[in-house]
Amino acid sequence: MKKTILILHNEVLRKDPDEMDVIAQRDLVRESCEKLGYRVLCRTLGKDLAGDMERIRTESADLVFNLCETAFGKGELIYFAPALLNTIRIPYTGVPLEALFLTSSKVLAKRIMRRQGLPTADFFTPLEIRKLDPEKTYIVKPVWEEASLGIAEDSIFRCSETQKIRKIKRLPEKHFFIEEYIEGREFNISMLAGTAGAEILPPAEMLFGPYFDDKPRILGYKAKWDENSPEYRQSRRAFGTLGSGSKLEQALRKVCSECWELFGLRGYARVDVRIDKDERIYILEINGNPCIAPDSGFVAALYEAGYNNETMIKRIIEDAE
Repeated sequence: MKKTILILHNEVLRKDPDEMDVIAQRDLVRESCEKLGYRVLCRTLGKDLAGDMERIRTESADLVFNLCETAFGKGELIYFAPALLNTIRIPYTGVPLEALFLTSSKVLAKRIMRRQGLPTADFFTPLEIRKLDPEKTYIVKPVWEEASLGIAEDSIFRCSETQKIRKIKRLPEKHFFIEEYIEGREFNISMLAGTAGAEILPPAEMLFGPYFDDKPRILGYKAKWDENSPEYRQSRRAFGTLGSGSKLEQALRKVCSECWELFGLRGYARVDVRIDKDERIYILEINGNPCIAPDSGFVAALYEAGYNNETMIKRIIEDAE
């Protein structure tokens, strides 16, 4: 008898590209699961959490493939799906509840990394502006949201920019934090579960075109999602920029493996880092259950490693089982 995989994703409340990509992920997972011989069901998690969970429970699925990125349209509630699945004792793919909660809060994750000696940039609350170094540049970020929501060129500031400082002081510290801006190279490193732990897929460097010559080289919301913007057209990912087996590549792989072990990650994840001019590594954030839509960075790294979609989905499922 075929095993049943239930694909669970959040209800799409807006037609914005960062919301709609969950549909592309669902379709990729469904097609791959069917090719692997599974019976596949697709369900959404919406506003009626109790009703949705009861419907999922009665499906008697062998495993839930968790693609929920939000609850009630809020990215900070990404951990709701695994929390609810835990209560009805149904196994699910990807990063478990505890690890997803810890890594979804960028501030909480950075505190843990600091305690364990993992490199991450200095960070502050909006009420700690007096502690900032006037000689350094900083960036204000949402604590919880992913997909570069709320990040733009105006997010970068220095202490001398009084108008920006006034606005930042008014931001709620539960939802925003300040991080030292690291000038340098940016890499996204994807990790996929394997029989011997996490496999580090080829690191992708984010390259910036001439448009960014007089602007901060950051991947804000427009650079990720607005295909008509110069930020999107003038930024791209590239593989093989480190040199195979280089000292820096080895250091990046080591840092990512340590993140996987420290937070108890499972299935698939991504670590975003910056590297300064002295090749010092700074972890920006850890993304549990990153986007696996066909045009995502994770799938690009998967293909660069020589794997196909079915291999990815099979390994994610096996890690959950």
